[in-house]
Amino acid sequence: MTKLTVTSTGDSLFVARFPEEYAGKIDSVADFIKSCDIRMTNLETNLSDFQFYGNQYSGGTWLNTRSKYIEELFRYGFHYFGNANNHCMDYSYGGMLSTIDVLESYGMAHSGTGRSLEEAAKPAIIEAKGMKTAVFAVDASFNNPSMAGKATHFLKARPGVNYLRHDTVYKVDEADVANLKAIAAKTHINFTRERNIATGFKTPDPEGYFFLGDIKFTTKTDVPSTKCNVADLARITSAIRAAKESCDYVFLLIHCHNSDNMAVVNPPDYLKEFAHACIDAGAGAIFGGGCHQLRPMELYKGFPIFYSLGDFIYQGLKVEYLPADFMEQYKIDIYSTAEQALFARSRGNKVGLHCDKKNYQTILPKLEFENGKMTAMQLMPVYLNFDRKDDMNGLPTAAHGDEAAEILDMMNTLSAPYGVKLTMENDMMRATGI
Repeated sequence: MTKLTVTSTGDSLFVARFPEEYAGKIDSVADFIKSCDIRMTNLETNLSDFQFYGNQYSGGTWLNTRSKYIEELFRYGFHYFGNANNHCMDYSYGGMLSTIDVLESYGMAHSGTGRSLEEAAKPAIIEAKGMKTAVFAVDASFNNPSMAGKATHFLKARPGVNYLRHDTVYKVDEADVANLKAIAAKTHINFTRERNIATGFKTPDPEGYFFLGDIKFTTKTDVPSTKCNVADLARITSAIRAAKESCDYVFLLIHCHNSDNMAVVNPPDYLKEFAHACIDAGAGAIFGGGCHQLRPMELYKGFPIFYSLGDFIYQGLKVEYLPADFMEQYKIDIYSTAEQALFARSRGNKVGLHCDKKNYQTILPKLEFENGKMTAMQLMPVYLNFDRKDDMNGLPTAAHGDEAAEILDMMNTLSAPYGVKLTMENDMMRATGI
């Protein structure tokens, strides 16, 4: 049977044109991507020309890229763009739907957002080498108003993102619960909650759990700290199984900012539960992003899970415009430029994602599949020019020498608890045993 090669990147937080200098450097990663049959990235921005109003909330920074600029990303050879991320509604429904329209005007495959939940939850179908590949995109770090909805007989569907909810519980002992109850009695923090339960606006609290406001606690020791929403997990895995019946391969992009609350690089319990369930349902690989840093790689039943591929492009300091809400948050004049506003947020460039080199280190996987199984894998270490403080900052180039070795060490440290050992040969990483 014909072999299929697949790649996907971390987050393309892309808002500005590339400098002329990059023309001589882009091929170091573009050639690697173009060598694959399936070429995917997470598009962490909106595509419009600022004709839509900024939403009242954002994914942290209001991200929008002028429509024509998407052609810069085509230089890498991408033909699929995942839209399910926490920035997809930064410019409300208009910005989100414009992103879809722009991608479709160029004939680009995409998934993860839509004019209804059914549309947002559908996979993109990509045909290559006579095979059909389904690609899903899911957002686990969303604001509730961005959730896509279904139509009824009387009401239209709601545009939005394909979402995965989860439940969080904090484990404490009986003495802690007594203290929490004392705090609740003293502050009356649960007054509204209890009234909503009494009047039917909330369901009764489950037995064995105590709430302080909306924060859930338990003395149970046999429950995970985080768990996927049962209905969402069933909906997504059912869609994967259905796609697998008509397609040769299924892949999934998942956007997740949550951690285990111990370290950013540690995936939460629910993300591991989700990734395993998706592969059990028929997915051939899981490509994570969202937290801006590399997370562990796991091989589950012979299929790879990248809990986060970090950033592929990071142009967070090049945002063109920001709404008044951003300026007011940092107590500066609402007519300040985006550059001035980002300078204020970073406390004079002393804090922020752009201050941490780990946000500028990633890997590019190249996975080979045959007869439904992964038969080979290589990983290119990639560096986003953290040391450059000009327009090259945040743009990916192949890592070599010490930079490549640093990324290898990072991935081995992260992935060791998952039984994965990587080696380096000619600046290319491979997992032992594959």
